[in-house]
Amino acid sequence: MEKQSKREIPQPAEPTRMLSEEELSAYQEDGAICARGLLDSETIDHMRTAIEEVIGQGSVLGAGALDLAEKGFHGDIFVWKEHDRFRDLALFSSLPRLANQILNSRRINFFYEQFFVKRAGSPVETPWHQDIPFWPVSGSEIVSFWITLDPVSRASSGLEFVRASHRWEQRYQAITPNFDPYMMDSDLPPAPDFGKERDLEPLLGWDMEPGDVLIFGPVVCHGSEGNASNSRDRRALAFRYSGDDVVFAPRHATMPLLWEHGLEPGDRLSGPLFPQVWPEVIESEIAERLDGPEPPSPKALGEFMEHLKATGFGPGGEKRSIFN
Repeated sequence: MEKQSKREIPQPAEPTRMLSEEELSAYQEDGAICARGLLDSETIDHMRTAIEEVIGQGSVLGAGALDLAEKGFHGDIFVWKEHDRFRDLALFSSLPRLANQILNSRRINFFYEQFFVKRAGSPVETPWHQDIPFWPVSGSEIVSFWITLDPVSRASSGLEFVRASHRWEQRYQAITPNFDPYMMDSDLPPAPDFGKERDLEPLLGWDMEPGDVLIFGPVVCHGSEGNASNSRDRRALAFRYSGDDVVFAPRHATMPLLWEHGLEPGDRLSGPLFPQVWPEVIESEIAERLDGPEPPSPKALGEFMEHLKATGFGPGGEKRSIFN
């Protein structure tokens, strides 16, 4: 019998450039950097098209949960499961190699991605927050790449960071742009509004062009104002990667995982929801996704709805949420 050949899987692309020693030092010192010209114009053009397609389709959580369309804000998460250009940027671009340069981990896994669109004139602010309280994981080896698809300044809702806040022990409440009560249902305090009280802490921010990328960790505190520009949208993507010390740690009031992943508490992130991307992509972890879009799992969705019900957010419960 003739042996069936393995499917040829693209491996992560080489970066346009590697990060410099100065950039790596600034990342360690400040908690956030702006890496200029990290992505090529073709990638940016592809993702501009992709993000508008996704908004038009209302895929994953965007249509009824994370959008504030009437205020010019659109957002979504785990789009890579349904849109091929998001998938390819997550798994086969230069980002995995750059994540490895930053985390210096034996293995790099793709965590998840999301996008944030603030149309020209959108008043929606991104409240000051840290990312780690949003996530059902524990560990420190997580890096985010915030990619702008449009020229951006503080006036058009450029992201700002509290310098060196990645060293803080304090954790703040997970607060979404629509102030969803489920995500805020914790004992953590809300973060101060550092943008309005600029004498509290030193802030970092950069004017950016498409191809520039913000790079930051899971604890650094950040936020942005509304888009005061009357002529320029602010379309941005955040792609996130994890290293060896990041494990599944499910808890209340974190982002829902609407795909089956097979992980138990304490397991290192891996498998079809968090596939390995460095030093190589593992075919078995992404085979189903290569065969076509993967909509959310009815089983995983049902389990999340049961959790909402058990915590008072389900139908008939006392608490309200975008998810019910």
